[in-house]
Amino acid sequence: MQPIQLSVFSETARLKQVVVHNPGPEVDQMVPGMMEKLLFDDILHGDLARHEHGQFRQVLARVADEVLDIQDLFIEALQDEGVKLAFIEDLRRLAGLSDEACNLLRDMAPAVAARSVITGVAWDDMPSHTRWEEEFDYLVRPIPNLLFMRDPASVIGDGYSVNCMATWAREREPLILSYVFHHHPRLKHHTDHDKWFDQVTPLVRGEIKAPVSLEGGDILVLSHKVLAVGCSERTSADAINLLAESLRAHHAEDGTSFDHLLMVLMPKKRSAMHLDTIFTRTSEDECLVYPPYFLEGSRELLNVTSIDLRHPELRMSTRPSLLKSLKALGIDLKPIFCGGNDFIMQQREQWTDGANAFCLAPGVITSYGRNIATAEALDRAGYHVLTAREVLADPKLDLLDGRKHLVQIEAGELSRARGGPRCMTMPLSRECL
Repeated sequence: MQPIQLSVFSETARLKQVVVHNPGPEVDQMVPGMMEKLLFDDILHGDLARHEHGQFRQVLARVADEVLDIQDLFIEALQDEGVKLAFIEDLRRLAGLSDEACNLLRDMAPAVAARSVITGVAWDDMPSHTRWEEEFDYLVRPIPNLLFMRDPASVIGDGYSVNCMATWAREREPLILSYVFHHHPRLKHHTDHDKWFDQVTPLVRGEIKAPVSLEGGDILVLSHKVLAVGCSERTSADAINLLAESLRAHHAEDGTSFDHLLMVLMPKKRSAMHLDTIFTRTSEDECLVYPPYFLEGSRELLNVTSIDLRHPELRMSTRPSLLKSLKALGIDLKPIFCGGNDFIMQQREQWTDGANAFCLAPGVITSYGRNIATAEALDRAGYHVLTAREVLADPKLDLLDGRKHLVQIEAGELSRARGGPRCMTMPLSRECL
């Protein structure tokens, strides 16, 4: 297997390798009583969600060198029996898994155990079991949120962060990512250096009792020198400070790490759960934004704490807005409005992830087809609007022809899960701009 070299220094450079997760049996197992606790607003039609996600993956593959599924990587990471048993023990410590569940997973082949950790194991799969009083009727509960690969880990420059999630529903995902990074044949070489920030391992070992939450949807790599991180419903200021300290230490050692981290102070509400639900970069000089949070003079304008990482200690200052802060650092972005110029459509389409575009290459983005007013705004900004069906039906169509493109993904089911194209992707490497 060819090693994967982590390299994400941009939100827009051509995608080389990216991790996703096809929504599997875990989404078919959800019942209405599970939705709120598992962070979904609706139960999904699994086959339709898989069809839409398959279309999405095919669009990614028109530009990316490799589109990988985290389930495959996890299975490959657990092929060694000792690694499988160590994972089960760490999972028991992290999630309080019962002895019965642990024994069941230990008796499984590594591939079956890996799949079961994701898809769940129902009580009624067990012979002679009648324990219907157990919550959700699961011996091992499913983790349908793994569909949103952006959050449990993030590649930042040539290193990575394994994040602590804000909610019980997602506590298992970072442990899966930690084992993939540490044990997968194509990735484990990265543990030879110290450019990784892992909050999960000390939690499992009991070295920390109250982890602070950091989720990948709040982390945007805007250049070789600048990060923006949302202080949001899911990411705490303390976690951002820990990340900043880690980056500062790397900068002090070799001078190649990031110079600035911009902490965007966000409202603590579900509609803006992550920074990438209100702001994404679409090209070298453009971004897609939810206007009330970024326009000068708005009553909802979000302030920024600028953290300078180039000194022996973190140096912080307050800035009036993200766009002004970026401009002061040499990143001058023209905002394109999610929902266009109509305030009602802005609110509606932000809710359905209109601002959550994913960049495959400079000026080549994907977004959900249902966000029509956002597509019209992108069209006015010079983006050639295509449907995924049109792209996939024409093998000669070149998305890297130098024009700006918006590829609209069918997402009647996926959009009901409350996450957009950027939420569903974890880039491992992009080309250098």
